[in-house]
Amino acid sequence: MANYIILSDSCMDLNAEERKQFGIEKPVPGSILYPDGADHQADIDWETITFEDFYHRLDKKEVFKTGLPNQYLIGLRAEEAFKEGKDVLAITLSSGMSGTFNAFLIAKNELEEKYPGRKLLVVDSKRYSGGISMLCIAASENRKAGMSIDENYNFLMEKKMCLHQIGILDNLFFLHRSGRISYGKAFFGSMAGVKPMADFSNETGMPCVLGNARGYKASYKVAKEFMSALIEKDPKYLIVVHSIREEQAKEFEKIAKEVAPKAEVIVSRMGQSNGVNVGPGLAVVFFFGEKPVSKDCEEERALLTQILKK
Repeated sequence: MANYIILSDSCMDLNAEERKQFGIEKPVPGSILYPDGADHQADIDWETITFEDFYHRLDKKEVFKTGLPNQYLIGLRAEEAFKEGKDVLAITLSSGMSGTFNAFLIAKNELEEKYPGRKLLVVDSKRYSGGISMLCIAASENRKAGMSIDENYNFLMEKKMCLHQIGILDNLFFLHRSGRISYGKAFFGSMAGVKPMADFSNETGMPCVLGNARGYKASYKVAKEFMSALIEKDPKYLIVVHSIREEQAKEFEKIAKEVAPKAEVIVSRMGQSNGVNVGPGLAVVFFFGEKPVSKDCEEERALLTQILKK
């Protein structure tokens, strides 16, 4: 195995068992400011608060806030690897959503000067959650196959552009509370059973709403057709992520297995670092496409519109 570690931040949503399976380090935690004003490290493996309690508190309008990974912790984790003679391949939350990528770059500049000959290569995932996880798994598979850290970095820089998500976010009132839609849209959208469906923009590194399905049944049909049209040939892994939507996640897992029967489908719980901003109600599947996501998701939006018209 090539002599480098794979590291991310706490927006990468693989649990301890999955990280062990792929030889991925425990992520560098961001900070979570609780409603009582106490500042905590993100509880990556749900050791001090349960997944259910966290999302129920968000649903009850309790205000949590996120902060960047501590600069010292990033440096400490990379330096530990350097001292063992290992390089570091880091994959971070989208720079369009956070300053985490830049924080890793600062650590890179400081440590590579201190440890000549060692490398900290940082990939801006342009994604979050399961998207980061997909890239970490791809990096792990490449490392296992003997790919050097530089080769792996270059691979990921191209592969990330092909990374899709499709699914639903059904808690429109949380979107209103976070300032992303008006109360009227949240109210009437919920009454009508509107399920916004989004992919990710390579240009902004942010979610890009492609259209709205009405009801879960329609959402599942759209997601299956969308995946079938875009997914790469013979994928090895797919990831379903949810924020306390077990039933919906099972449906997306079923869809993923139907579209890619040979793939291993990993179902992940969305962690605190993503969940604070996404809220309860998300269920999505992440997959690599045959080609890069189009500019401003124009082709993906047209595809989804066509599917909705059927």
